[in-house]
Amino acid sequence: MLKKSVISLISYDAEYLPNSIRSYYPYVDEIVLGLDKDRISWSQQQFSFDEAALWKQLKQIDVDNKISVIEENFHPSSIPMENDNYERNYLKHYCSNDWIMSFDADETLINAKQFFYQWCPLFEPYAKTHDILFTWFLPWKEFDEDILMITNEDSSFIRSEQQGFATYKNNYYTYARWTNNTNRIVSPLCILHWSICRQEQAVQEKLVNFSHSDRTKEDPFFSMWRQTTLDNYTRLRNFKTSGLGDPRQWPKLSKIKKSELLQICNLEAQRVY
Repeated sequence: MLKKSVISLISYDAEYLPNSIRSYYPYVDEIVLGLDKDRISWSQQQFSFDEAALWKQLKQIDVDNKISVIEENFHPSSIPMENDNYERNYLKHYCSNDWIMSFDADETLINAKQFFYQWCPLFEPYAKTHDILFTWFLPWKEFDEDILMITNEDSSFIRSEQQGFATYKNNYYTYARWTNNTNRIVSPLCILHWSICRQEQAVQEKLVNFSHSDRTKEDPFFSMWRQTTLDNYTRLRNFKTSGLGDPRQWPKLSKIKKSELLQICNLEAQRVY
């Protein structure tokens, strides 16, 4: 089997990274983490995190010495997306293997074992010619016992939210995880993406730091998110954040119990492919 390197990023949401790594650690051969040496984000904002806690957790996870951390200036441009591209391409050169996958800190792989053990061996003959896409499952807002998920009209999880994540070493990143390779194939991999489902201060922090920050300054999204409650969530229909893509891409919100989230994610993953 082709060996697999993973690129991931350490930044303002570093607290999510250990759980993300745990979800794929047994199935990959190498994990290369990027960290801005000045603790400055792609959007030229200073950030901090509990470094002692993160290094301790990573040490506990890394029983097979797969993890390395690369510190460099990852904010050379005034354009956030250019910095995003720059960091991923920079880290790619530190990968020892030909097959490179990129998972962000706030992503938890749902069906990793099935993907790596059953699907990847079948796909290997095409690894040099095709990038691979996964499907995002998108939580919106968390409450004491419940969580609101972005869903289709029938309450099934969105299956049109697909993102590139795996490429061959000769390709280069042109827009976040999208590369210059236009040959792409959808895989059965599903990922729970905590992007906008976090505490209010953390949501604000992300909006001013991530690679789309120049597109969220005047976005009404945060106001919608703040005003969403368990009493009014059903009123939010046909919406999208940051002006990206079709504004009607997200049909509605559905409420589920937090205790049932992973079970439901696993069931939904079986319906995706």
